[in-house]
Amino acid sequence: MSRVDVAVAVAEDARGRLNEVAAACGALGLRHAAMLPAVGVLTGSMEARDLARLWAVPGVLAVEVKRDFPLPNAGEVQHRRGREH
Repeated sequence: MSRVDVAVAVAEDARGRLNEVAAACGALGLRHAAMLPAVGVLTGSMEARDLARLWAVPGVLAVEVKRDFPLPNAGEVQHRRGREH
């Protein structure tokens, strides 16, 4: 099983029910980490195989999976710039 970090966007017309949407997502397996009511976003983690279930929750507008990608550290960037000149 593989958990992924997610952000769930809640439709503007459902923001007044943000706690209900969060509870419904939780019942489907979302481990709630934070709620951002001003922008209508829930964050947490969930089993990757269960992500599609979130779309069944009334008020869910989008489900975004956190994707990591490596960034070079500052010293490496400076070193590369020095070689370009």
